[in-house]
Amino acid sequence: MSWLLENWFGGKESLEQVREEIKDYAQKEVYLGVSGLENPEQSSNRVPPQELFLALHGPWEKKLEENEAEFLQFVHDELPPVVRDEVGIISFFAAPTTQGYLVLTFIRNAGKRDVAFYKLPLSLVNARGEVMAKKNFDMMKFGTVGDRTSRAADFLFRWEEFRQIPEQGEPLFLRFDAPLRKKTTTAVGPTDTMDPKALAHYEERSAEQQMSVVPGEVKLDALDILPADEGNWKVVVLFRNGLDKRLEFTEVPIQIRDQQGAEVATIRFGLKNLRVDPNSSLIWGFDIPAESINKPGVNPAECTAYIPDPEPKKSLRTKRRSRGMIQ
Repeated sequence: MSWLLENWFGGKESLEQVREEIKDYAQKEVYLGVSGLENPEQSSNRVPPQELFLALHGPWEKKLEENEAEFLQFVHDELPPVVRDEVGIISFFAAPTTQGYLVLTFIRNAGKRDVAFYKLPLSLVNARGEVMAKKNFDMMKFGTVGDRTSRAADFLFRWEEFRQIPEQGEPLFLRFDAPLRKKTTTAVGPTDTMDPKALAHYEERSAEQQMSVVPGEVKLDALDILPADEGNWKVVVLFRNGLDKRLEFTEVPIQIRDQQGAEVATIRFGLKNLRVDPNSSLIWGFDIPAESINKPGVNPAECTAYIPDPEPKKSLRTKRRSRGMIQ
């Protein structure tokens, strides 16, 4: 990346000229929606970039010389403010290379909690809004972005990944392919013993971990295992229905294993009227009876819950079709 920085402005221009060019290069920031605001880009509650710590990791830390790092800090501090409590991705330079189209960005976390990414779906669009390339970037090795922290990140869209090759000199713009905005449904059926504060906590956790509804997918994830009254345990499960139809879950199997992989409990829950609306999510707590726990004295915090493929069926209000939608 250093060659791009070295040749970006040349080095003989005044600071005022550089500031103007930063404004020209910088694109509109895209937000991941972690604040819960419906249109975060419209918020006026913003944090100046100077209040964020610029963290350089990976190739940025190892390959940049001191003067290049100082220049990168200067670029960062000249960018527009970021929406408070949001995570934004702002492109400060983009250019075609022999391998593909390289976009240099800052991922800016203006929230109070660290944020970790698993997958980051991004697109390149032209000025007419046409999608030129789409890519789901694996961010596991990227690590976390600390609270009130910016991290430099580069995204390379290889030419073979393009749907169509842009014209020479045609500017392309980064876009975050946000999953369908999720809504939490209230299911009619077995009593859920989770209190409102706990429910809000797990909704916030799932949002922080980017566990959003994915179009076309149905997923069940165990969010937590907790001790409950009288030696019982509770497993908190997130249901995500990315289909355009309502689903009813008639059975949910849960397996719990300890740190060595030994079975601690296996139980199947038969359900009635646990329904998840189209393109929405539901958080549900399942009580594990003490008599179902095979290893007494085990700390639930040291265990992991697994959910094999459950058996959903469409609500009786919809026309029957084949199943086979669980991955």
